[in-house]
Amino acid sequence: MSIQHAARLSGFALAAAITAFGATSAQALETKSYAIEWFSLGSYSQDGDCIGGVNPPTRDQYTKSFELLGYTPQEVKKLMDDYAGEDDLAAANARNTLRMRGRINGEPVNAFVHPWAVTDPKLKGVSGPFSFGFNLDGKAGSSSFVEPRTKEKGIDNQLFRALGCIEQFRGTFNFRPTFWDFIWGSMKETIPAWLMTVSGEDLDKDGPVTITFDRAVEQLVFGPGGDVVADTTYRADPDPRSHHVFKGEIKDKHLVITEHGNLQLLLDTLSFTEFRLSNTHLTMAIEPGGRLNGFIGGYQPWGDIYFGLAQGGLAYEGMIINDIPGVYYLMKRYADAQPDKSGQNQAISAAYHIEAVPVFVVPADQAQ
Repeated sequence: MSIQHAARLSGFALAAAITAFGATSAQALETKSYAIEWFSLGSYSQDGDCIGGVNPPTRDQYTKSFELLGYTPQEVKKLMDDYAGEDDLAAANARNTLRMRGRINGEPVNAFVHPWAVTDPKLKGVSGPFSFGFNLDGKAGSSSFVEPRTKEKGIDNQLFRALGCIEQFRGTFNFRPTFWDFIWGSMKETIPAWLMTVSGEDLDKDGPVTITFDRAVEQLVFGPGGDVVADTTYRADPDPRSHHVFKGEIKDKHLVITEHGNLQLLLDTLSFTEFRLSNTHLTMAIEPGGRLNGFIGGYQPWGDIYFGLAQGGLAYEGMIINDIPGVYYLMKRYADAQPDKSGQNQAISAAYHIEAVPVFVVPADQAQ
C-alpha cells in the first residue's frame, strides 16, 4: 500500500471495512477518500420534453396567481403594474397579496406555509422519455424513464419529472441548472464538506469495497481559480448522524453501492436541512487523475425539498422559482414511494449529480 493511500485512512471507514471483509489487519486494506465538490439534481433536459414548452416565467405565473384568486382582468393588470412599479406602498401591497394567496375558511394565509390552501396552478412536468437515475423498484413502468447513456429502462427520477419543466431547474450532465448553480455556489464555501471514503483490498482492480460517508469539521478548501483543492486534509465529524457505511464494489472503473440502505447528511436550509435517502444507490465513474463523477439517488422525503424552497418565500419565488405552491403540487403529484394512511406518497425518487476530488481524511481528534 502506498504512502499516499495510507494517508487517506479514515478511522470510521477502516473499522467498517474490517467488519465487512473480516480482515485481520489494517495492512490488508487500501483506502482512498474524496470531498464532494458539486451537487445538483440529475437533469437531462432536452428540446421538446415539456409539451407546449416550459412553465411560464414568474411574471406570467403571478398574473395567473391573481386570476386564480378571482381578480378581474383590470384588477390583475393594476396589481401587476403595482408589483413592478415605483410606488413602494402599492408594490408592497401586491407582494403581500401574492404572499397571502392561500385561503383557509375564506381568510388569507401565507401561501408558502400553507401551500395546500392555494389553488393548484397545474404546472406541467417532464413528458420526455429520458433521465439520469436508477431503477429503484426493479420495474419498468409507464412512469419510468430510460437512461440516456446506457439505455437502461425503468429509471426512477420523479423529482426531475416534477421540476424539469421549470426553467431554473433545467440542465444536462455538462450544463449545470441555474437553481443548483446558485444554491450550491452559495452553500459550498460555508457548510462543512461532505466526505466519501472507499476501502478495499486493491482499489485499482474490480472487487468488493466499503463506501463510507461522513461530514467534515472543515469547509471545502478552494484554490485561486475557485476549484476545490485536491489532497487537502479534512477531519471527519464524529457526529453519527452523518456517518453511514455501505457495501459496494468497483467494476469496470465505476464505484457502485451494492446494498441499498439509508443515508442522512446534514446540509443547509438554502436547499434542505438534511439530505435523506432510502434505498440509496450510487454509481461514480473513476476518472483518470482520481476524480469521481456520477450519481447518487434513492427515495427522498419531498417535504424536505419543499421546506428548503418555501423558507425562501417570495424572494425565492420571484428570483429563481416561478410558483412555490405549484412545486408543492408537482411533487405531491409525482411522489412515488412511502404512502401514508391516506395513500399519499411521502417520498419521491430522485437522482443527484455529484463530483468528488481526492482528499485525505483523518479522525476529528487528530491534529492537522
